[in-house]
Amino acid sequence: MSGQRAQHPVRLVIGFSPGSASDFIAGLLAPELSRRLGREVIVERHAGNNGAIGARRVAASDPDGTTLFMATLGTHALAPHFAPGLGYDPVKDFRAVCLLSRSPLVLACHPAIRAASVDELIAIGRSGAHRLTFASSAVGGAPHLAGELFKTMARIEMTHVPYARTEQLYEDLQKGRVALSFNNIMSMAPRLRQGILRGLAVTGSQRSPLLRELPAMAEAGLPGYEVTNWLGIVAPARTPVDTVHLLNAGIVAALRAEAIAERLSPAGIEPCGDTPEEFARHIEKELARWGPVIARIGILA
Repeated sequence: MSGQRAQHPVRLVIGFSPGSASDFIAGLLAPELSRRLGREVIVERHAGNNGAIGARRVAASDPDGTTLFMATLGTHALAPHFAPGLGYDPVKDFRAVCLLSRSPLVLACHPAIRAASVDELIAIGRSGAHRLTFASSAVGGAPHLAGELFKTMARIEMTHVPYARTEQLYEDLQKGRVALSFNNIMSMAPRLRQGILRGLAVTGSQRSPLLRELPAMAEAGLPGYEVTNWLGIVAPARTPVDTVHLLNAGIVAALRAEAIAERLSPAGIEPCGDTPEEFARHIEKELARWGPVIARIGILA
């Protein structure tokens, strides 16, 4: 980034509504990254189509380092397998900049569901005594995949209820209009502590330091189950390599700032800070991993 372009603000585009993990981390990152880059970083929200609207905007932007996208497991490893016509290729249309974070989801239900464990929930599902529904913020995101994978591995029937707005999802879940949800640990944790919802498990490979009382799904009765959400920054393809590395250095420094570190850990989020090359390999690995899973589950957009 040099010359006149170096004076332009950096736009960090997120594809999800307020209350999402993307929104939370973008809000923390922007001011710290602004200080490291010496230029304003503006968060822009272009929600819709499980992040695809924002992703398309960034893919079509000038590759000059002034427009970035917060990629997720959903936008860059899941949706490309089951949603033809996304309008972008997660590898060819972007250049990886930095993996920001990893975090599990939480499986939680409304207290009216008489299940205190994953085994009990599965028993309810198999008995047919209660019509199970699960809410997610969109078709094809990590929470949707988590629910479909659970349904398949547990051999039960559940109906997916997608929401356009996270706020509406939680309102309906808390009022019992939907039975359960797999959602980000940051927004679930306070609701579990207040007794509004009942937590059953986390979807990562091990327990979360934030909710140590909840077992990992494999520990709770579904061996081999694991869904870990991640967030990262990508730029349009053909963004110069030196620009990408400059951005990466700023992001890594920002992630190490006390103001960010002290907010991520209590939210159950693990900061990363991978190199561009490591993040590019991560995206390709995730694409390869989830393709066969999605084909087996049979998710359709």
